[in-house]
Amino acid sequence: MEVTRYRSMEGDGPVVAFFSLRIPQWGMTLNDCRLIRCKNGGFFVGMASKKYEDNGETKYSPYVWFDKEVAERFQKGAKAAVDEYVKTNQEPQDVQPVPANDDGCPF
Repeated sequence: MEVTRYRSMEGDGPVVAFFSLRIPQWGMTLNDCRLIRCKNGGFFVGMASKKYEDNGETKYSPYVWFDKEVAERFQKGAKAAVDEYVKTNQEPQDVQPVPANDDGCPF
């Protein structure tokens, strides 16, 4: 996997960056991925999703969904690709590499 576009986000919100992720072996590029800071301090890679309302609450439904085991491998690979991109492209210091001991929390 490799990051092909990357845009850091400023502010106190949970979204740290938007990026595109190229997966050569699948012949696929996933656009509008998000690096999200979880409440526990870890990070999660979110994919493009559709916003909807459910009983007055805003929720999001991802366009792509993986089975649990595949999702874990995807998260690990995507986080490594973001880390490599940040390291290689010397992004601002407020964007830190994803910790290896992250619990993979989706929020």
